Amino acid sequence: MNYKFFSLILLIANAVLVTSKVTFRLIAVSGTPYCYTNNKKYPMKEEQYPVFTLTLNSLVGPINYHYGIDDKEESFTRTLNSESTLNEFFNRKQTVYEHPLLPKAFESFPTLKKSKLFDDTHIGNFILQADQNEIDNLHAHPDKDKLKVTVKAIYVSPYTVKVFNNAYIKISGQSTKYSTKLSYKLGGLKTDDDKELYGRTAVKLRAEYNDPSFMREKTTFDMLNAVGAPSTQGKHIRLFINKREIGLFLITDDFSNKHFLKSVFNNGKKFEVSNAIFKVNNSGSLSYQGENTIFDPYSYKGDEENVKSLDKIKEILVPFMKEVDKYPSTKKLSLDIEAFLRAMAVEYLTYGTDNYWQVQGNYFIYKNIAKDGKWYFIDSDFDMTFGHGSPSACLETNIDTYPSLKKNRDPSRPLLDNLRSVKNNDEYLKKAIERMLNTCFNIKAVNARLDSFSEMLREDALWDFKLKRVSTYSGDQPLKSRSFTETNFDNELNNDSKVLKDRPYPIRKWIKDRTNQVISTYNFSVSKNPDTSLGYFEPEYDSIKSDTTSTKTTTRTTTRTTTRTTTTTTTTSSSSSPSSDPNKYRCGVKFDNRRCKAGECCSSHNWCGTSIDHCGAGCQSKFGDCDSTGQITITTTTTTTKKTTTTKKTTTTTTKKTTTTKKTTTTKKTTTTKKTTTTTKNSLPTSREECGPNVAVCASGLCCSKYGWCGDTEKYCSNGCQKEFGLCW
Repeated sequence: MNYKFFSLILLIANAVLVTSKVTFRLIAVSGTPYCYTNNKKYPMKEEQYPVFTLTLNSLVGPINYHYGIDDKEESFTRTLNSESTLNEFFNRKQTVYEHPLLPKAFESFPTLKKSKLFDDTHIGNFILQADQNEIDNLHAHPDKDKLKVTVKAIYVSPYTVKVFNNAYIKISGQSTKYSTKLSYKLGGLKTDDDKELYGRTAVKLRAEYNDPSFMREKTTFDMLNAVGAPSTQGKHIRLFINKREIGLFLITDDFSNKHFLKSVFNNGKKFEVSNAIFKVNNSGSLSYQGENTIFDPYSYKGDEENVKSLDKIKEILVPFMKEVDKYPSTKKLSLDIEAFLRAMAVEYLTYGTDNYWQVQGNYFIYKNIAKDGKWYFIDSDFDMTFGHGSPSACLETNIDTYPSLKKNRDPSRPLLDNLRSVKNNDEYLKKAIERMLNTCFNIKAVNARLDSFSEMLREDALWDFKLKRVSTYSGDQPLKSRSFTETNFDNELNNDSKVLKDRPYPIRKWIKDRTNQVISTYNFSVSKNPDTSLGYFEPEYDSIKSDTTSTKTTTRTTTRTTTRTTTTTTTTSSSSSPSSDPNKYRCGVKFDNRRCKAGECCSSHNWCGTSIDHCGAGCQSKFGDCDSTGQITITTTTTTTKKTTTTKKTTTTTTKKTTTTKKTTTTKKTTTTKKTTTTTKNSLPTSREECGPNVAVCASGLCCSKYGWCGDTEKYCSNGCQKEFGLCW
């Protein structure tokens, strides 16, 4: 497959552990945890709350085990092939996932510095401790914007525990304030030694109370990043307050926070001047109407304190609004126009019913005073995407009639309309839409990613649905409540046809129908397979190396790499203990110009390996071998046993850039493999991507998953694997 996965490398996987010391780690928010292995029950000790550990000697691997808390036990068996687990979570079968990535439609935003906070390959945890009376008061008065509670915030991932003793929590959102499941803002995220949470001091915890898939907003942010628009990323977390289970949330940035701004617009470097950023609510057209201009939708969210919002609007924002009105004649606007138009392409395809193109609101506008004074549009709030609103009517609109979907609203959009009055801008918008259809909005690319997230989120989504909500609001506004089940989760995330009563389109159905409609409307050329020529938008992964962000932070070092090879063995180790060098498999300029060992390639993401992802496009020949085909090392071949004969034969052994030929005499042409292979249909082509009936057979060494994709990890090669079209374990 062409899209990139990373694989979590637990050194000595698939090796037998004899007389080894093994450590088990479990996140236990409450209760007394146990580990069951070798038919014995072992109590676990608190290492750093909420992580409990158990270390045993003289175990023979692979080791089967499971956890218990108080009188509850996991109903499934885990298997350990290394000397330590990650920080695992009770009743969750898998800790880290390999998600297919979205192909980039355009290059990434040039000044973006990614944060490990948004490593979305696992579900994180926030555990808050506070005065319960204050928490109860907060939940009873979600409409009090200035009300906040001091908390001790503990962030726990599979790799680390980070403690923030002086954090705070407050209610976030607008309409969601009157929902039984609330959204929050967490701030003050600095440790006692002044370190931040992966470069962030504040985050939003989005409840996704109206989205049982938990993926509408996440997918939209992924697409914004894939088109190179300035935006946040998203990651799922579990939230606990005073050991009470609150639910599953999506972490996003606080757009007005200076740490977000420097990470997106200044490569993570501190600005030397104050930031000028404005939040815009509904009907914020950015059009200046002289004395009749309505300023209510705008609010100043910049760094300057003790200033009047209206004064900053008139001082900084009004001059830009005047530029917007004059643009058709001047053709000058101090805005990143192309980034704005790419964001509009995302809004149009995802049908953002609560965003700029529909309501002229729910966005931020930022002036980069430190550099060239250019303005940037930052889109936000995407829980009402992919088929909410009036989807059937939307599927009959083009980009000219799209604004008319909102009844009783002025369909004019001064900023966008004025930009589109210039032919080049209008053509660029249409180009961006077409590029998305061929890349990050391509149904094959999105389906593969949603398949993976469906597996990761299912257990936690069902856990969330069963929780009692915490809002006790009893004011003038009606309190909204949503009740979801596994049927809702599956329909909205995994279905591409059926629409349930009183529910929006499923995400996949919307993408399929929207794609067909736009192709028909504009006669765009769209390939069946996604265009991956620009690569993929990839998060910054955690756990790559030791992180010493705090003396009160426990970080476990685990080395991992992206390995998708054509062999049946995907993990190897030359020793029986983990390497002391966390960067053992890293290469390139960022890692002291380190070269990979002989026969290995240095990937574009600075990992050593031998797969097509390491040795193909983007391979760094300065730091290792490279091969445009990616066919680096063939360690397993498959032939059939033929009738016994005695002949002179030539056997060729192939390795990277090395071919040796020797003459041997054989009596039987036989090759032994570690995996069971299958007979393929000669009429089908060979593929590294899609596979299955009437499609293709996977290339040598790859399995055809139940979803019809080639790969070499457990989820491709085990349950549901299609043995007629590739390997199966």
